[in-house]
Amino acid sequence: MRMNSGPPGSPAKRLLGQVLVDGGFVSPGDLARALEEQNRTNEMLGEVLVRMHAADPAEIAAVVSIQSDLASLEDAVRSAAGVRQYLGELLLKARKVTRAQLEEALSEQRRTGEKLGEILVRLGALTRGQLDAVLAFQQCQAGEAPSSVRFRLGEILVATGRITREQLEDVLSRQKLTKKNIGELLVESGAVEPHHVERGLRLQEMLVTAALVAVLSMADVAGAQEIGRASGPPETGSARIQVTARVASRATLRVLHQAGTLVVSPEDVARGYVDAPAASRIEVRNNNRGGCLLVFEGTAGPDVPFVKVSVRGLGREVEIGPGGGFVPHSYAPAPVTAELSYRFSLARDARPGTYPWPLQVSVRTM
Repeated sequence: MRMNSGPPGSPAKRLLGQVLVDGGFVSPGDLARALEEQNRTNEMLGEVLVRMHAADPAEIAAVVSIQSDLASLEDAVRSAAGVRQYLGELLLKARKVTRAQLEEALSEQRRTGEKLGEILVRLGALTRGQLDAVLAFQQCQAGEAPSSVRFRLGEILVATGRITREQLEDVLSRQKLTKKNIGELLVESGAVEPHHVERGLRLQEMLVTAALVAVLSMADVAGAQEIGRASGPPETGSARIQVTARVASRATLRVLHQAGTLVVSPEDVARGYVDAPAASRIEVRNNNRGGCLLVFEGTAGPDVPFVKVSVRGLGREVEIGPGGGFVPHSYAPAPVTAELSYRFSLARDARPGTYPWPLQVSVRTM
């Protein structure tokens, strides 16, 4: 995407679309449609999303302002802002664990006295690298480690055009003489209304969520690199030769199992949805550290009986429309297998019956 380009040698920004989905600014379905439109018109992705009324210009501006801070795990960890949150709250916000998984871990904690993070690792909900990364993120929230300024409320209000740099500098100078927070001082100065501060705080929370998702997705890659660095120096008398090469991005997907039909019963119609557990099993391999996209395409045509579908089994629940959508997938040089379950929210005029399976999944490099 042109919006993510930078000068040669600069750190690769996290993809704009990925940050927008991670922070909950746009749905995967809306982003998929915007990407298709972008391919057709060659516009900036942000321009397409605004034109489609899928995103607000201020939201796009806020995400672009912090995009470069998500180029590496270290930078993303420093982006923690706002009030410190408990580990469980952070993992729920990042959609890394479900409420049921957290309750199970808390119950185990009460029984054993172990730390919550250790229990989640033992239960397989987190990797060791992800736990270390989210704890570092939590430390930045608590002010125990340096953090990025771009995620602070004042900087977000400047980035979205709500206040000027001069207005921010003025209230920051006055803040040194008082215990009031930046939002209160901006309202007192007449620079903003209270609802502008509330909107800025909501944007801040969504941006921090996007940063947290980035931290968790990059943690395992960074852990593997650290293991490589810790393997020790070469034996005495050996020579070290460094070879570099540019490897083309490549992503492959193999469908190991796929249900052939979707059965809708009268009971499903009455409650408004139908569940399809373990309907797909896929194997993904992707050598791009920026990740790839799993693309879900609607294949049922005008007879599709549902209005949206929730997909589970990809680390977090995602929602797509009847025409399909896409889900970002992390770096996976070795094959990664995922079993997917679906909940189809039925259309009001849906009828019981057996339908051809309505979704096809493929992979696209980013």
